[in-house]
Amino acid sequence: MKKIIFYIVIIIIVSSCNNNRSNSNHQNAKVINNVKVGKFLIIGTTDDLRAFEYLNIINFSSASLKLKNCITDRKVIGDSIVMEIDSISEPQLLSLTSWSKDFKYRAAFIAKPNDTIIFEIKNKRFIIIGEKADEHNFYSSLEDSTPNYKNNPYKGNILEYKSKVDSIYRKKVDFFNKYVSRHNITSKLFIDFVESDLKYSHIYELIIPRTKNTVDSVYLGGQDEFLTIIQKEYSSKEQLFNLKDYLGDIKIDDFKEESHLNRFSFKSALSATIRYYFETSDYPSYSKEKFLAEKAVIEHNFDEKIKEYAIASLITVYHGTGFGHSKKSVSFFKNEISEYGKLYPDSQYTKEMEDITEDLNSFELKLPESALNTKLLSKHGDTLTLDEIFNRSNKRIRVIDFWASWCPPCISEIQKAQNFRDKLSVENNVEWIYLSIDNDKDKWLKKSKELESYLNVRNQYLVINGTNSPLGIHLNVSWIPRYIILNKQNEIVLNNSPHPSDSIVFKGIINSIE
Repeated sequence: MKKIIFYIVIIIIVSSCNNNRSNSNHQNAKVINNVKVGKFLIIGTTDDLRAFEYLNIINFSSASLKLKNCITDRKVIGDSIVMEIDSISEPQLLSLTSWSKDFKYRAAFIAKPNDTIIFEIKNKRFIIIGEKADEHNFYSSLEDSTPNYKNNPYKGNILEYKSKVDSIYRKKVDFFNKYVSRHNITSKLFIDFVESDLKYSHIYELIIPRTKNTVDSVYLGGQDEFLTIIQKEYSSKEQLFNLKDYLGDIKIDDFKEESHLNRFSFKSALSATIRYYFETSDYPSYSKEKFLAEKAVIEHNFDEKIKEYAIASLITVYHGTGFGHSKKSVSFFKNEISEYGKLYPDSQYTKEMEDITEDLNSFELKLPESALNTKLLSKHGDTLTLDEIFNRSNKRIRVIDFWASWCPPCISEIQKAQNFRDKLSVENNVEWIYLSIDNDKDKWLKKSKELESYLNVRNQYLVINGTNSPLGIHLNVSWIPRYIILNKQNEIVLNNSPHPSDSIVFKGIINSIE
């Protein structure tokens, strides 16, 4: 019966659109709300039918850890469309996108429980009409009227980048305040949502600098680029980088409001600040020790709902870096996921945890052919592959050391662990392979010359295309120093080992390899 009424309502909308589109749609929205209680509906008309063919709606506040099209049902009749989204129990930020030939439609709006959005696509313009249109059109107006973070790349000076990010944030806040006043918006829910969303977005932009250019001068943030940037910029400066001054007065209490879990910006900023600000150990990035340290911050500071999300996000991020794809970390990681399942048996993130476990069960410990065939440049100017290096000698444990001329921790490790490395080479038949991810060949050669008394000349190479090479992509080499340990069968034993200077732990790992 519900389905029949649903289609009748669509027909009413289509026929009424021909007469008085805006008013009729608004009236029918109320009818639909009565019919589809607990559902969120989006009703639209267009003079560009291709726009309906490629229309997607992303729920940035979704419980899922992965963004995806959230439309659960749609019906197009003539120039009208009705889309249904599963029940929304609290305010959510939705993003609508569509393409038509060389034109792109885009809008973001806050969806509330049992709400209905009415929109028009006309003359290559997307606009929301009807009740509370001013609130629903805010994010589109914000994007049109203020600078966008995505067009603000890091250009080599982190403090200048911060200055630009801060400026953009102030302009967005100023626009928001004037918009609320001009349109006489009094909704506390709307005001709180936007204020907090702007604040968390600002924090995230500072911690995840935009370095990766895509198209149309749009830049994306790179994972762990922040640490790499600080290493590069401050390697030759006397003063230290002050993270507290850079981020401002941020406290862990700023992230304890559970109702803010419906803001994508909150979840993004939460994970980033835990990783780069609130967790202060110097364990290697994405190691077992770093995982446990981040998890401890979460467990000691947050209540259950935030803890449930933050640990699931932690597991997902680590999996994305390749953690668990080695003999030393796979059992530990599976156990952590299993413990999460016991702690949160009805978690809304269960599907993601199951997918990760399935991937870990199917992981092959050998490097893929594409990674083995990555092109490397020797100090003598010869080009060869990692596979050719492996084939030079058999039955050896290997340690791949990713480094760069601009990375002080990398150089420090090379210098202070020399005796230990030499000892392992003799006693445990360990081969050390030094792979530089420098973009500048001359700087690599110069630094290599300076370190020649510490490095094995034969096994020094420049990775062509660096982190964007097949090897760099497969191992997710987005931070350095980074150490990969392989057994005598060239299987990955540990894809992110402790530093060699942590000699007792490192020696224990080597001794455990059969």
